[in-house]
Amino acid sequence: MTSSKELFIGLDLGGTNIKAGVVSHDGKLLGRVHISTGHGPDVVTANLIKAAQSAVKRSKINMNAIAAVGIASPGPLSTASGIVYRSANLPGWSNVPLRDRIASSLGKPATLENDAKAAAYGEFWAGVGRNKSVRSMVMLTLGTGVGGGIILNGRLVHGATESAAEIGHTIIVPGGDPCGCGQRGCLEVYTSAHRTGERAVAKLKADDTASSLRAVLKKHGTVSARDVAEHASAGDRIARELWDTMCRYLGIGCVNITHMIDPDMIVLAGGMAAAGNQLLRPVQRHFAKQYWRMAPPQVTITLPCLGGDAGIIGAAGVAIQQWQAVHHN
Repeated sequence: MTSSKELFIGLDLGGTNIKAGVVSHDGKLLGRVHISTGHGPDVVTANLIKAAQSAVKRSKINMNAIAAVGIASPGPLSTASGIVYRSANLPGWSNVPLRDRIASSLGKPATLENDAKAAAYGEFWAGVGRNKSVRSMVMLTLGTGVGGGIILNGRLVHGATESAAEIGHTIIVPGGDPCGCGQRGCLEVYTSAHRTGERAVAKLKADDTASSLRAVLKKHGTVSARDVAEHASAGDRIARELWDTMCRYLGIGCVNITHMIDPDMIVLAGGMAAAGNQLLRPVQRHFAKQYWRMAPPQVTITLPCLGGDAGIIGAAGVAIQQWQAVHHN
């Protein structure tokens, strides 16, 4: 068990920025910093170390107070070996032993976790899933793609090849639109922020129906998911249809998750979650329409509460779990 005196560092590695923070045993963020990621494994590793040290300084403690370090990174990666194999967000990376580099430099035991899974664990452990009655949770990260994390009985699910929670690549439209992964009809194709914007552009070009989105397309040459949400909220018919269709597919995805995993909670996170109830309410409505009638659903579909700190807190939380496993007595 951890004591109230033990503190942990969470590092959230992104393609553009590194976020770092010191986290207490009960999930409180004591000090937080962010710096540019940089380019190349050596520079990025040095910046991660710098961020960790800055977070410790910001928290007005010294490194002796830190028990362990957790790192959240884009993948693919191996949590067992601590190696980041490669990443579209980290050009030039190939089989980088990131966990061991950080552990050696900081002189602390370290863990490595996928960034989406770490964020999911952060919300489960210290965020919207903090209630003791929540023992299982699925989080969908709706952004450029659709990532996620699955927690069962308080622990992250990784799968045989550490590919569990690729929920964005479950197929909901057989033979549907092509996905970047090589499949067709993936959930991501119909619900990601990127594809929502693309669908808006395609609709406007194929249909001459009046729409306030046309002015956006003319001015910027593109339409974003945020534009669709804002114009749907203002009553634009095409925007409302696009947004509702996206929410319907997301509701169906939540039905499938519920039947496969039966979680206590599904969290809709990522950039799309900024739409708040405009996203949540239609998804809940479509979920209720599609869910079977054999028994009422028990799952709660909701929004996250940690914002951009979920990855920091989740990375530290995974480190705490590992620390507890080693120091269980």
